[in-house]
Amino acid sequence: FASLLSVSVLLLQFSPVQADDKARSARPFEVDFDKCFDREGDPPYLFTFSGTASGDVSGTLEARIAVLIRNVEPNQNYLQADYVVAGTLDFAARVGGRVNANTNLAVLRGFVSEGPAWLIGAGVHDEFENYVRADGTPCSRGTLYITPRWKQSRNDDND
Repeated sequence: FASLLSVSVLLLQFSPVQADDKARSARPFEVDFDKCFDREGDPPYLFTFSGTASGDVSGTLEARIAVLIRNVEPNQNYLQADYVVAGTLDFAARVGGRVNANTNLAVLRGFVSEGPAWLIGAGVHDEFENYVRADGTPCSRGTLYITPRWKQSRNDDND
């Protein structure tokens, strides 16, 4: 009985560390967004869409469009953008890919370029649909799928 009690006490002592490590593991997460045209300019960007971020991260999101090349292939436009997310987790992501001009659907891929150390370099998969609001403003809604590559260290708590 004494051996069993000793093992139980040891397990209880290590449980918080194990639970803490699991909470810090690199888990994929999603950021849903609905953004609309906000402004032109802000060099080196062509224009910026802004709106809300929700899902696993809530706050605001800006999509700063750096490159737009129309008809790189028939009905395919190339888009390169920097996403800036501010809220429960602040980070920036650089993405690029194609928008289908017929369906208004886009798939872009990239990486997290700024943010906490454990998140930098994470893979980003961006899917969205372009639409026009009733007032004629161009908008997009979709999801950023983020896949971190590293475990968060204890020092990143302050980032």
